[in-house]
Amino acid sequence: MKVLELNSIKKHDGYIYYIHHYTANAKIEFLTKEIVIPISFTVEINPLGMRSVDLDPIPREVDYPVLPITKSLKEFIDKLAVAGALPEV
Repeated sequence: MKVLELNSIKKHDGYIYYIHHYTANAKIEFLTKEIVIPISFTVEINPLGMRSVDLDPIPREVDYPVLPITKSLKEFIDKLAVAGALPEV
């Protein structure tokens, strides 16, 4: 299982400047197929500068264990946040 990319990333307005809410479509590769699922996630930066990524529950249509998908998506999103590839507006 591998996260290939996130498409159509959209940032949603929030009232707290250090919490950023996003929606996107995640393209994930399994052993024999690729699927695209809609995801929603939050990136929060605490006062010490530590970043945390929270992912909303994965859709039930996915026929794969949820924990590995969640872990891989969080790592992928964190890498995008570090690289500055998430939209600011």
